[in-house]
Amino acid sequence: MRVPPRLPSYLEPLLEGFRRGQTGRSVHLGHWDRPQAAGGERAEFGRAQARLDDLLLEMADLHPGQSVLDVGCGLGGTLQTINLRMSGMALAGLNIDARQIELCRGIEAAHGNRLSWEEGDACCLPFAAASFDRLLCIEAMFHFASRRAFFAEAARVLRPGGVLVASDIVASPAARELETPAFHVAASIDAGFGPWPDLWSHDADHRALAAAAGLHCTQWCDATANTLPSHRFTTPSRRARHDPGDIVANAALMLEWLHVNGHLQYLYLRFDKAAP
Repeated sequence: MRVPPRLPSYLEPLLEGFRRGQTGRSVHLGHWDRPQAAGGERAEFGRAQARLDDLLLEMADLHPGQSVLDVGCGLGGTLQTINLRMSGMALAGLNIDARQIELCRGIEAAHGNRLSWEEGDACCLPFAAASFDRLLCIEAMFHFASRRAFFAEAARVLRPGGVLVASDIVASPAARELETPAFHVAASIDAGFGPWPDLWSHDADHRALAAAAGLHCTQWCDATANTLPSHRFTTPSRRARHDPGDIVANAALMLEWLHVNGHLQYLYLRFDKAAP
């Protein structure tokens, strides 16, 4: 009998908000070019999320007619952006959560593109070898059972000359000096935002993992400062923060604390597979 995957608790309010028309399809953090000038308007967060997409898609160097897989596609926001901008694309989204995949199917193909959506595991991709020109993995890798296994799968399904672009959240070097008990921090994050199997990034050397799979890291950008203002929008209200029984609110507050105090890094990454 198939065991249902464990899904993050924070998804429930996100899915409900989308169904009610209160939020868009983007479920990742945002990028602020001038983080010190970030305000507090909700619309500003949406623009920052779109800016993050723009930067990562620019790194991916997309061209009409390519095949693109978004691993951990969320509600399909990034593929929707590509669908509206590009033509003749074969666009595929994969997510382990059937509910998110069902909502993704509400996106209509445009400009001669083809859209497909698959329920599946990022560490065991349900696609043949050399199926895609580009892979995207935006703010999802830390949920996977193994970054190492994902890189191996990404290299397998990429065509020669293909590109993987990802954003990821990892523990910073400063996290090694954390005085707060590590088990307490990990338990709080895992309860509200887990699965997060490797919070302390013991197996998260992206360059080494990629190289072992046959991919070469060609871009590595620390965007921690640019994503930091997102917590003004993703962290619950002050009243919610004081509810000890709200595991999502407590985990969000712990995640913000880690980020603000320099214990987390937010990375933008590009990996290339050698051409024949």
